[in-house]
Amino acid sequence: MPPLELAVRSATVAILLLTGIVILRDRRHRETGPYGGLLALSVAADSIVTIVGYPLPAWLWPLQLIAAGTAALLWIWTGAVFVDDYRPSWRDAVAWAVLPAMGAYGLYAWRPWIGSVERALALLFILLAAWRIVAGLRGDLVERRRRLRPLLAALAVLYAGGILLVNMLGGTGPMGASGRIVDAALLAALASAFALFTMRGDRSPFAQAAEASRPDPDTAARPSAAIDDQEDALLARLRQLMEEEKVYRREGFGVSALVAALDVPEYRVRRLINQRLGHRNFSSFVNGYRLAEATAALADPAQVDVPILTIALDTGFQSIGPFNRAFKAHTGMTPTAYRKQADSRMQGPIQGIGQSTTEIGKT
Repeated sequence: MPPLELAVRSATVAILLLTGIVILRDRRHRETGPYGGLLALSVAADSIVTIVGYPLPAWLWPLQLIAAGTAALLWIWTGAVFVDDYRPSWRDAVAWAVLPAMGAYGLYAWRPWIGSVERALALLFILLAAWRIVAGLRGDLVERRRRLRPLLAALAVLYAGGILLVNMLGGTGPMGASGRIVDAALLAALASAFALFTMRGDRSPFAQAAEASRPDPDTAARPSAAIDDQEDALLARLRQLMEEEKVYRREGFGVSALVAALDVPEYRVRRLINQRLGHRNFSSFVNGYRLAEATAALADPAQVDVPILTIALDTGFQSIGPFNRAFKAHTGMTPTAYRKQADSRMQGPIQGIGQSTTEIGKT
């Protein structure tokens, strides 16, 4: 291994080991739990295996199996960080286990196709992670997380490209060596960005609340009383738009439409919804109002003959599929089952479901 590549990969291992240990130590105080620490240690294991090279000593085989699941752990970690209310399921565990299982099979019964399948699956998980990061960019109301999304997505895609480059050029020769150095540099950049985010951005709710209380540079020069009055007036106008004018019913309603209706900078709208109303993404904020209206309509005896699709469209959903999924996630039952239960009771919304719209969808 060239000295430059060895130095870069060794530095990456040091960064990741330190990051992983710190995250696992503080996992109870982190919103994403231990997943960031597990990912850091998994990438560190992968880097160590790369440094040692093949054939790998038998005593390092467990390290190789840990490293094999790195790409799937990246996908799981992006869910924990960028998808609100994310809870890993058995499907995620199975997806992660596939790669180590293939690695274990390859150690005992190597076949030429195993390496190709492993690399293809790793690339798939990396690209899925990048998609997961970018998918929620527009609706993300947590400013630090939102700013980091493009950087992490770009680094993930570049790293996937680095893997492809190394595979195409091979690991030997001048071009192959250059590709390996590029791969090492991209991994180091990704590790540094990951460490920066997890050390500064993924912190306890207390630390996030402290940062949220810092004055905005655009308003720091104004008296606090004037700022509070302006924020209160903006919040009142927001509630009027949502509760009285029901702007969420409009076709294609989104952040831009709400910003235009309030006639204030977009960052102020995002900050208001996040810090004053407690929502972490725009969809949960809007769907709270839509679902509150939908549950009331489904429990209304006067609307018993109104098709569920009509209610979904009238409350702002674009189709029945997203409405059904959001409704079941909110109430624990399908719209049809909810209506039948409400009809049988004839007492309005089911107890525990008809909460205030400002509380629905909070994360």
